[in-house]
Amino acid sequence: MSFEAMKAAAENGNPQAQAALGYAYDVGEGVEQNLATAIQWYRQAADQGHADAQFNLAEMYRDGAGVAQSNEEALAWYTKAGMQGHSKAQYNIAMMYVSGEGVAADNVTAYAWLALSATGDAEGAAQARDIVGQEIGDQITAGQALAAQLQAEISKATD
Repeated sequence: MSFEAMKAAAENGNPQAQAALGYAYDVGEGVEQNLATAIQWYRQAADQGHADAQFNLAEMYRDGAGVAQSNEEALAWYTKAGMQGHSKAQYNIAMMYVSGEGVAADNVTAYAWLALSATGDAEGAAQARDIVGQEIGDQITAGQALAAQLQAEISKATD
């Protein structure tokens, strides 16, 4: 798809095209890099439920790239993507719970998100899950139960 065709599709509300256009402006692929424009397109796609756009928007808030840095806003967008099964978002949610960035530190919740992320393609998720699992000890059953509950919600939302 040419840039002009992608832009026309994005302007007509196509979330896939909006996310792709956001990415193009984010990294300067085929256009001059413009983070404000990237955010605009990511947000339009994210508001329509596009998980990759939600993830990329979260990354921008986490890093303060083109927007005021906000761990809380990053967590909100990661969670929207994570609840659609986006494993890298799930991993980042877990890391925020481990470190207490944008949320109170909670290793049981972190374990649950890592358990979900480990079933996807997030690098290092299984190892991190096992480490956090050792740290929470006998609370691991609570983490497993939360992971099962989240997985049920994700399955229901993505059916």
